[in-house]
Amino acid sequence: MTANTIIFVRHGETLWNKEGRYQGQQDSPLSQVGLIQAEQVGEFLRKRSVQAVYSSDLKRAWLTATHIAKHHRLSPVMDPRLREMSFGIWEGKTRERVRQEYPELWDERGRDTLRTRIPGGELPSEVVERFGNFLEDEVAEALGQTIVVVSHGGALRLTIASLLHIPLEKSYCLHQSNAGVSELRYSQKGRNCLWEALCLNSTAHLD
Repeated sequence: MTANTIIFVRHGETLWNKEGRYQGQQDSPLSQVGLIQAEQVGEFLRKRSVQAVYSSDLKRAWLTATHIAKHHRLSPVMDPRLREMSFGIWEGKTRERVRQEYPELWDERGRDTLRTRIPGGELPSEVVERFGNFLEDEVAEALGQTIVVVSHGGALRLTIASLLHIPLEKSYCLHQSNAGVSELRYSQKGRNCLWEALCLNSTAHLD
């Protein structure tokens, strides 16, 4: 059966990344380093045969996606299902400020990340569900193709963990660097191995 290849890319560094702030679905602009990273990952993927580029509709992802798509004479297709996990009332705050303002919630979430909801935010399972719905829609239509998906650190960690049957509470072991590349093949070899990891968080293209 024809395999499909999905290249997952995290957006370039943002100003809030540098400041250690929760971004979620707020939109901090790319830093100067992030703009360079977007160019580098675009150059890195230019020799690949890419049939489509999809992006979160948040600007930091979309701008990174444009640097990839231009080498293939494509325009990124925006999809809100590729957004970062929502961190609700924590968004825009540094981790230190969150620990000070919400000590009980911080400790509770540390004990049970999967079932502790930040007010106004999402649970990990909800992120996996919406991202998975996107993959079901697009992978089924991409027979034998290579598509690029530009998204966010948390959403990518959770999604990749789910695809590889890694418990979601262990998703933090799958670090996703800014402009890092992870490549998976949807091979449908069997019920227990629909997805194969070809590389995880490659950053060799970055300075």
